[in-house]
Amino acid sequence: MNTLISFTDSRLAYAVESRHSVRQLPRWFSPSVFEIVMLYDEEGVREAGKNLCHRLMNQLGPRYAIHLLPWKLSVTQFPMLTDIVVRETTRGPFLLLTIHGGRTLTPEVETFIRRCVRAMRESGGALVLQLHGITKDQKDSSPVYRSLTRIAGASKIQIFSTVVELNHKSRGAGRTSPSRSGSPFVATSPQTLLQTS
Repeated sequence: MNTLISFTDSRLAYAVESRHSVRQLPRWFSPSVFEIVMLYDEEGVREAGKNLCHRLMNQLGPRYAIHLLPWKLSVTQFPMLTDIVVRETTRGPFLLLTIHGGRTLTPEVETFIRRCVRAMRESGGALVLQLHGITKDQKDSSPVYRSLTRIAGASKIQIFSTVVELNHKSRGAGRTSPSRSGSPFVATSPQTLLQTS
């Protein structure tokens, strides 16, 4: 069974340092670099991943740097690109997944995430899940959350999870909102989607 760890920045930083060896840069360059693959579903959520990496850097200190590799989940439509993403996940200490908690993963996306998680198991990585579009009270009933905990459990990797609130207004008008369901790679589950005013 997978280890489900309550999310704090310090616990994630400890897992990163203790379970993964970083790629060392030449001696005249420091720090060492973590390459973090981020999978996300909406354009407006990339900032949440950047914020997490910034907080993680504050915990790890100046010995490390993070190179964030963001990929939209629509990458599943391009098999050659999915192969690249799976290879990239083996180089990082964790896979960061930022996704709407009120939706259900399509079979294509679930299969792709399973591939990434299996690849990470060999390198000792973890799954870090940021759910948006739901409240903390809704996390346990989230279809995405339940699917991803099953995937992590099957591969016996650690999973860290948190609910993030997004301020879409500050990211500019016309961006994708958490309630929009027209995404080709994430199926909508109407009974769990939040109503927006």
